Amino acid sequence: MAVTDEVQLQVKNIYMAFGGVQALMDISLEVKKGEIFSIIGPNGAGKTVLLNCINGLYHPQRGQIYFEGKEISNVNPHKRAEMGISRTFQKIELFKGTSVLDNIRLGRHIHLKSGLLSGSIYLGKTAREEIELRDFIEKEIIDLLEIEHIRDKVVGMLPYGLQKRVELARALALNPRIILLDEPLAGLNLEEVEDMARFILD
Repeated sequence: MAVTDEVQLQVKNIYMAFGGVQALMDISLEVKKGEIFSIIGPNGAGKTVLLNCINGLYHPQRGQIYFEGKEISNVNPHKRAEMGISRTFQKIELFKGTSVLDNIRLGRHIHLKSGLLSGSIYLGKTAREEIELRDFIEKEIIDLLEIEHIRDKVVGMLPYGLQKRVELARALALNPRIILLDEPLAGLNLEEVEDMARFILD
């Protein structure tokens, strides 16, 4: 996607402290639509806290956050996900006892009108939704991230680098308008770093 002049995400003077320890102090930034924007800083600088504020896990004590022109400072994480804000985490957050495909499907459940439970037992119109979901995942995500060979594997049995790829796949399953990647290259070897960088650029 080409970068445009349209500001998609705006953070204005947000402040966050924990027990008197300042994690964020008057942080402001703008991300344009189609832009790859990096937040760089040492451990403990507040990068993850900032992402937590953007996706709604934390609510900043001061300042505002706008997404596509709408203030979302006090909107809950579920609603922000519905708006198209997706997220990966510094510590991989996957269901280790289930398959790669099932983990990816969970990233899409917000868009299933019939609900996740009925989707798991294929009732009525859910069968059609499930077919459409699998088609989307296979054509748009599994092929992109080159994980066809592990789609039925149990996530907990995969090496760390592939688990990072599955987490990205789950974030993409939301069909997001913006993705927040927390330390996407941490713990990867050189080849995995090159692959992940290529996936992000694609």
